[in-house]
Amino acid sequence: MGFLLSKLLPLLVYPLGLGLLLQLAGLGSGKRPRLSRGLSASGITLLWLFAMPITSRQLIWGLEQPAAALTPAEIPQADAVVVLGGGLRPALAPRRNVEVSEGGDRLLTGVRLLRQGKAAALITSGAQISFTAGDPAPPEALSAKVLAEELGISARQIHTNANSKTTAEEARDIGRLAKQQGWKRVLLVTSAFHMQRALASFERSSGLTVIPVACDYLLPARERFGNPTPASVLEDLIPNAEDLYLSSVALKEHLGLALYRVRGWA
Repeated sequence: MGFLLSKLLPLLVYPLGLGLLLQLAGLGSGKRPRLSRGLSASGITLLWLFAMPITSRQLIWGLEQPAAALTPAEIPQADAVVVLGGGLRPALAPRRNVEVSEGGDRLLTGVRLLRQGKAAALITSGAQISFTAGDPAPPEALSAKVLAEELGISARQIHTNANSKTTAEEARDIGRLAKQQGWKRVLLVTSAFHMQRALASFERSSGLTVIPVACDYLLPARERFGNPTPASVLEDLIPNAEDLYLSSVALKEHLGLALYRVRGWA
C-alpha cells in the first residue's frame, strides 16, 4: 500500500493533477463567485504555463545539462555497467519481441559500452511495477537481458536485478550484488534527466565508485538549439500535451530528489 501511495499521490501535485483539482475546487465554490473564478483561473494558468514549450525546455535543460557535465568525455574502465530500468516494453502479444521506447537508449548505451570493452559485465535492473492483478509482464530486468542477448551480449556477462522498484532500492540492491561479485567500480547508465537523483542514490547507498554515463537526452544543448524567430516565439507560448508531459517529468525528478534527500536516500 505504501508503494502504491508513493506512486499515486504525487500525481495530484504535478501540473495536470493540481490544475484539475483547482478547477474542481472552483466548481465547488459556486456560492463564492470570486473564489470560484480565482481557483478556476489558477488551474487554467497552471496548466497553460507548464504546457508551454518554453517552460518545459527550461525545466529539462535544468536536469540534462548538469548530467552532461557529470559524464566524463572519455569513459574510463570499470568492473560492470549498470543499466537502470526504463524504456522497454515486454514481449507480450501482439508484440513478438521486447520493444524499445524513448528510455530504451539506456540499454543500448550499456550494450555499446560493453562492446567498447569498458567493462566485462552488464547489470540490467528493474522490477515488474503493476497495480493490476495477474499482470503477465516479466520484470524489466529480464526483458532487458533478453534484448541484450539479441544484441550480441553473452548471457554469462549479464546479471539481473529484478526486484528493485525504486532508484533507492536499485542503489542498495546493486551495491549488494557488486559486493558479492567483488566489483568496486561501475558505470551508471540512465536517462540524463534522471542522472542527478540516480547518482546521488548510488553514491549514498551502493558503496561503489560510480561513474555517471548519461544518455536519452530529450533536448539538444542550449547552444545547439538555434536562434528564436517570431514564429518560434509564438509556438513557444502555445500549450501542448507533449510539453505538459516533459514539464511533469522534470518536476517529478526535482520532487523525487528533494524527497530522497529528506529520507536520507541521496
